[in-house]
Order: sequence, then structure tokens, then C-alpha cells
Amino acid sequence: METNNLGKSQKYMKEGGIHFAPLWRIIGFSGANMAGNLYMGLTMIMSFYLNGYVGMAVILASSFSTITRLWDGITDPIVGFFVDKFKGNKYIGKTRLCLIMGGSLLLFNSFLMFNVTDRLPAGPIRPVFFIFFTAIYYIGYTFLNVSNHVGYVCLTNDPAQRNILSITGTIFVRVMRAVMQMVTAALAVKYGSIRSALFFHEYWGIVAIIATIGIVISYICIMPKDIPEFSVIKTNKSSKVKFRDYLDILKHNRPLQMMIVARATDQFSNTCKTSAITLVLYGIVVANYKLSGGWTLYTTIVGLVMMTFGIGAIGTKLGLKKAMQIGSWGVIFLDTVAILIWIFMDPKTLCLPGYVNGYGQAFNGFSAFTICLFIVTVIGGGFQMITSSIVNPMIADVNDYEAARSGKYKAGMIATLFSFMDKLISSFGPTFVGIGFAIIGFKHAFPDLNTSYSTSLLAIALIFNYGLELVGAIFNIIAMKFYELTPEKMKEVKETIYEMRKLNE
Repeated sequence: METNNLGKSQKYMKEGGIHFAPLWRIIGFSGANMAGNLYMGLTMIMSFYLNGYVGMAVILASSFSTITRLWDGITDPIVGFFVDKFKGNKYIGKTRLCLIMGGSLLLFNSFLMFNVTDRLPAGPIRPVFFIFFTAIYYIGYTFLNVSNHVGYVCLTNDPAQRNILSITGTIFVRVMRAVMQMVTAALAVKYGSIRSALFFHEYWGIVAIIATIGIVISYICIMPKDIPEFSVIKTNKSSKVKFRDYLDILKHNRPLQMMIVARATDQFSNTCKTSAITLVLYGIVVANYKLSGGWTLYTTIVGLVMMTFGIGAIGTKLGLKKAMQIGSWGVIFLDTVAILIWIFMDPKTLCLPGYVNGYGQAFNGFSAFTICLFIVTVIGGGFQMITSSIVNPMIADVNDYEAARSGKYKAGMIATLFSFMDKLISSFGPTFVGIGFAIIGFKHAFPDLNTSYSTSLLAIALIFNYGLELVGAIFNIIAMKFYELTPEKMKEVKETIYEMRKLNE
């Protein structure tokens, strides 16, 4: 069987230890990343469900998201160790195992969380039921997250193709995020509130169908590459993975340390962009929540073009590190400009074809606020997409670096150690949002579409939507000063791995 697998794997090999995958498989595998983001999107609106049906006040509902992300982080090392200990066989490899486990757990438990809880008798049984299945839900999310990182390692190590992984993954995720924002706005208007149980029932159904399709496509696309030939260097006893390897990785892998700093600060700002913040910006400040969906779709499409050229040109010619640096500087400048636009111009004049503005006026040409904010949002969004989308291929580079350093591929452990540290820091985002709302008077319920505008609401929305993202970009720039995986260094790493494999054939 090993000889048979080796023969099949040769058609994906190039000189110098480079292996690749057909373009359609790279595009299709992005479905797993899309599915993970869809299920994470459920948790971003979870606080409304907790507040409305599980019986939690604002701060407690926001803190629940923090607690669950911490739990998610705790399970990461255990799942990662389990995945790296799994050798795989002719029927299933590490990536496909994670896809099956993650997809099944997320589908089943999310159904119970958002379709059964509100039908239970009011009282203690609801929070107990919801918390129990949420804990299992996050184990599924960990498996699905690991499938992306492990899959990126065995799918390709061709520098040009890892850039394509970034582009396709980001396009899938960003377009679907824009579509789901439109779905959120439409369902909120349809049912009169995001707190409606019917809103959550229908929203879950849409997420479940699209995510399941994405996972199935990913499974099909990774099949011929999900074999030990693309994820193992040695087969002798010294190459066995041990739990204490986590400490060795964290202590000696400087590129991973820098990626943790960059990613955790970015994710902290992202987790602060909750649905409550979006509702305040568009439903209260702009005074037309329906506009949020259309606005997100318009700006995302143009931003994706920016991101594609950014990664395609900068990433290929100058390397992923340089792309991260350039993207971060762009975010700092344009987020600053965006804040000034919201403060000194009239947000209620935001207008798009097919929508009325905040004053109830039909579209009659683009206002100055719309033009200025659109330009800043699409360019700034393009820069932000560059910084976020290159994380997975950079972690794939970190995996290769660790394999060359230690002689072992530890893709599961690298992925979950990275995720654990990321979640440990970023998990406090929703709690900070809840505290922010409580400080300005919203202690028992989140602002909704009937809440009146106030300057304090605008300030909270701008801080959590732009301010923290700006701070995260500053941390990115600092971290990249100590990140050593340049294109030249990665060429050395791949040659080292190739020689190590030849010695163990």
C-alpha cells in the first residue's frame, strides 16, 4: 500500500521537494474555511439568543462568548495532539477525519442549541441544555479549524499556490459573510427583531445547508493529497509526537510566536465587531438597518479585487511577510480616516440604489458621505483582507519551518497551539463590548432598532468597529519585524525537508 501511495503521489511532485495540487482542488478545499466561518457567525449573534431565550443579561450574555472561546481554546491542544497521533490509513487521512468530526458535531449541536432551547420550559433547564451542547459544539469547531491547517500543509507547499489558497479562501469567506449580513438584515426586518426565535430557526437552516455543502466539497478535493507522503517526514520511533512537544514548539518556534501576536490582536478586534455593533452603526446611527446588507455586499466585492491584487502581486513578488506589513499600514491610515468621516459628516445620508436613506428619502444620487465612506471602506477593507487572508498560508510556512527544525510534521499541534493562544486573547472581545454597552446604560438589554440615537452609542460603535482594528494593525507591524520566514528562508526550509525525506525513504 505504501508503494501504491508513493506512486500516486509522484504526479503531484516537482523538483526540490515542491508538491502541488490542481487549481480546482485548491478552490474547492476553501469550502471548509467558509463552513467554519459560517458556524462562527452563529456565535456572533448568539448573545441576542442568550439574552432573549436562555435568560442572560447583557454582560453575562457577552461574557458567555468569552467563556466559550476559552473552552474552545482549552480543547484545541487536546484535539491537535489527537490528530497528530492519528496515522491515517487507505480509507481516511488526518484532514478528512477532522472534516467528518467537525462537520457532524457542528451540525448536530447547533441544531439543538438554536432550534430546541427556546422550545423548552422557561427556567434553569434552558441554560443548562444550551451550555452543555455549546461545549460540544466548540469541540466540533476545533476539528473543523484543524482540518484547514492540516489540509493546507498536505495540499501544496508551492509558494505560488499558497498565495492562491489565500485568495480563494478569502473570496469564499468574505462573499458569504456579506451575503449572510444581507440575510441577517432581511430576517431581522421580516420577524421584527433579531431576538425572534423564528429568526434563529431560519438563519440556522441557511447556515447548516451552505456549510454542509462546503465541507463535502472540501472532502472530495483533499482526498488524493490527504496521505502520509505529504504530511510525514519520518516513520521511526524518534518521530513520534509527544504532548510535551507543545512546550518545545512554543519556546523555540519564533515565527509561530510572532504569528500568535499578530493574529490574536487582529482576532480580538474582529470578535468585538458583534452584530450589536453593526446594528448600532446602521440601524441607529444611519437609521436604516437594511442598508447594512447592501453596503457590505457592495464594499466586499470591490475590496476582494483589492485583496486579490494585493496577495497576487505583493505576496508572490515580495513574500507573505511584506504583504502583511503593507496591509497593516493601509489599515492604520484608512481606519483613522473612516473614524473622521463618521464623526464630521452626516451618516443618515448614506444611500444606495434600491434603498432609502436614514431620512426615509429614496435614492437620488450618491451623497458626499456615501462616496467618501465607500472609497475608504473598499480600499481599507482590501488592506484588511490582505492581513487576515495570508494567515493560513503563513501558518503553513510555520509548519514547514517546524518540520525542518525538529524533523517532525506537527500540523495539528501547530494549528491548535496557534488557535489556543489566539482564542485566549481574542475571547475577551465580546465581554468588552458588553461592558462598553453597560457603561453607557445598556445593562439589561442590547440596543435594538427602536433605540434612539446618542453620541455615546456612536462612540462605542466607532471604537469597536474601527479603533481596535487599528491597534491590531500596529501589533502586526511590530510582530513582523521579528518574523524571519522570508521567501529566501522558505526555499532553504523546503530543501531541508526534501533531503530529510530522501534519507528516510
